[in-house]
Amino acid sequence: MAMAVAMARAAVVSCRAAHTQLYEVLKVERMASPAQLKSAYRNLAKNHHPDVSSHPDAQARFIELSNAYEILIDPEMRKIYDETGEQGLKGRESNRRGAAQEVWETWAEFKPFKRKTRKGDARSSAAARSGSTYTPENGESVCGTEAQNGDVVEYPLSDAIKAQHQDDRLKGVGLVVSRNIDRGDRDKLSVENLTLVEIEPLYREPNSSVWRADPMEGAAFASLPDLRILRTEFNRVTDEWIVLDDLSLDCDSPTYAEEIIL
Repeated sequence: MAMAVAMARAAVVSCRAAHTQLYEVLKVERMASPAQLKSAYRNLAKNHHPDVSSHPDAQARFIELSNAYEILIDPEMRKIYDETGEQGLKGRESNRRGAAQEVWETWAEFKPFKRKTRKGDARSSAAARSGSTYTPENGESVCGTEAQNGDVVEYPLSDAIKAQHQDDRLKGVGLVVSRNIDRGDRDKLSVENLTLVEIEPLYREPNSSVWRADPMEGAAFASLPDLRILRTEFNRVTDEWIVLDDLSLDCDSPTYAEEIIL
């Protein structure tokens, strides 16, 4: 009897010890303290955040780090993971959802390492507005309001894109990343070129409310008066937007075969 109990206990210990993947992601021991988890996450994120790393897998790696941190920093979620692994976490949400973003936003010392890019600046503007009182014209989504860098907008698709996709869309959703009107040499531009903006196309998967940068599309260009600003919520950790306004009937995301979206 004693031997059976001992074997059962050994099996439980062995089972629990097997659930180490999230700890390995953060490169910490299973007994790591919350302070050690935070420190490990911060140090790894400095190397893998998409604004800093040029590695093609940087965003996927950063999301993996953030997921591991948000689970392990929550005592209840960590206990479930230690006992049952990620299988036991399905259908559950952490009470500390967004914990990784909270840590990220407090890292003043990280700023000197950030690469300055137009897309990075646009995301910083989006992050500053998300959850704030910023809304165009008291919350109304309107056409003709002067969109700023970091705004998510509906924009008219070019004839080339419409011919390429042939999906009856006339407009797409994208992030404004630069405006000719802000250029230092704007006085030399024609009136037509002065209103041009560069847009990073966004896409969403079928039946999803989450919009992400579209890896299949290059930059788009449109005129400021043709843009409609959309109210959004932006997750700075995962670079994802939730659009709060209804889209126009002729505006939607392009659709791709599942195996193309990596």
